[in-house]
Amino acid sequence: MRIEDYASPEELKRLGTVFMTVLVGLCVVALFEFIVVPSLRIANRPPSGADIPQQGATGWLDPTEYPAVRGYVVPPVDPKTVLTASPELVQRGQELYAKNCVQCHGPDGLGDGASALTMDPRPRNFSQAAGWKNGSGLVGIFKTLAGGIPGGGMAAFDFIRAKDRMALAHFVQSKAMFQRPPEDAAALAALAKTFASAGEVVSNKIPVSLAMKKLVEEYSAPKPLVFSGVTARVVTDPERAAVWLRNSTAWRGGPKALAEAVMAQAPGNGFAVESAGLSPAEWGSLFSEVRRTF
Repeated sequence: MRIEDYASPEELKRLGTVFMTVLVGLCVVALFEFIVVPSLRIANRPPSGADIPQQGATGWLDPTEYPAVRGYVVPPVDPKTVLTASPELVQRGQELYAKNCVQCHGPDGLGDGASALTMDPRPRNFSQAAGWKNGSGLVGIFKTLAGGIPGGGMAAFDFIRAKDRMALAHFVQSKAMFQRPPEDAAALAALAKTFASAGEVVSNKIPVSLAMKKLVEEYSAPKPLVFSGVTARVVTDPERAAVWLRNSTAWRGGPKALAEAVMAQAPGNGFAVESAGLSPAEWGSLFSEVRRTF
């Protein structure tokens, strides 16, 4: 008994087509199950091992995030050592660029850093002659680094000491692929005088996120003071007294300083004018109480 006895050649052809279609479909499903699905699982799996370092010396793409640095004083600088480019200055500028600028301007200064797509206006392309707000000369670049571009995306880098800003300016100039105009002699002389005349005071530096946290702490209302014993009668407004004690430094020298500061501003500082009747021992007790909180 043969299959041809039950089906015509046309029906056998149709059955063959259906069989091949089903077979191909099963093959596609198998490929998807054994190749595509495992790949998707791997792609969505949390990364293992050490984290890949982010671009920028501090581990942040945000240029407002940097390590806190205590302020210091820089002595006067010989202008001859900073106004003329040297391999050492350019190398120093390249190091500073990698730490502070590459996330916006890109590794080659083409304005294509990791943060560039989110910025409007886009970061400066140092290879192009057009668009330099303060000019592409040494004085103009130094001015931009010191003060930023108001209304633009360029922040001020005045927390970098002047000698290092000059090194950075020389490195930026080294990325130019165009003929720069001659330097302004008068402006260059004025800049040289600035370097030679006095030392530079570099202020303390903290990241913006920490500054915001400090501001929130400073302006948030402190918990009202709770006094006991004889000192309780001298506080008429515990909340106002707490704010005054937190913000004032005049009372911190000791019980006598506290007495003088309280009486100088009572009752506006939350203390009663009757505070004048406290004995030295009571002022000492009050000072001990407020020092535990402030």
